[in-house]
Amino acid sequence: MFELSVNLEYMFREAGDDLADRVAQAAKAGFTRAEIFRTDDRDVQTLAKVLEDHGVELSTTVADPRTRLVDPATHEGFLDLFRRAAEGAIALGCRRVVVGSGPAVPYQKRAVQLETVARAVSAAADIADELDVTILIEAVNTRVDHPGVLFSETQDAVTVVEGVASPRVRLLYDLYHSVAEGENPADVLPRVIGLVDHVQIADHPGRGEPGSGNIDWERQLGLLQDVGYSGVLGIECHPTRASTAEALQYIRDLCAQS
Repeated sequence: MFELSVNLEYMFREAGDDLADRVAQAAKAGFTRAEIFRTDDRDVQTLAKVLEDHGVELSTTVADPRTRLVDPATHEGFLDLFRRAAEGAIALGCRRVVVGSGPAVPYQKRAVQLETVARAVSAAADIADELDVTILIEAVNTRVDHPGVLFSETQDAVTVVEGVASPRVRLLYDLYHSVAEGENPADVLPRVIGLVDHVQIADHPGRGEPGSGNIDWERQLGLLQDVGYSGVLGIECHPTRASTAEALQYIRDLCAQS
């Protein structure tokens, strides 16, 4: 049985713009894990109380993914940003912070850009060790959602994780982004599962809830089991129904059977 975590930036929007109301709605629907993006523009103290009151645990937060880490001039600012993001996550009871690469540049070889990003992540790993948090490196697709980003393929993120070689730096495998970028999870997951700390999902095409697109979810859940993944599945989708709870019922039923 896979436990599910819901991204409150995209889901339970029917509860309104207040994240606290979305937490309450998700809890009412029976979800006990959630994910959000940045914390630096939010009332962390109030949100922490709401999460506690409703028995919802935060699985991940995100450090601002727009920083162009291929530029060494951004690294000092990135480290300050990462520290704030990690401290915000800790205040919310969360110990995992997602880090992306930001945009690539067209005038440097990819290997050089990945090495530069790895230096920034390595420095952030020292902060993660100090604060007892884990950095999750995520690749996102360039074909639909994030044109121009450096980490467009899973291997890009893997190269940085392996290059840093710290237990504080792990891989977030987003199955939707992988499929949208033209990858086959059956080829990718067996190679990278030893580095994976978290998996996120959505359907393709459309990035709707599982069951709204063309992905065979029985097959993908079976693949995750076969490679030995037993962690939480973070759903990061745009529901195609007015009720998020109804939209997610299909994947909840499948996960209960797996």
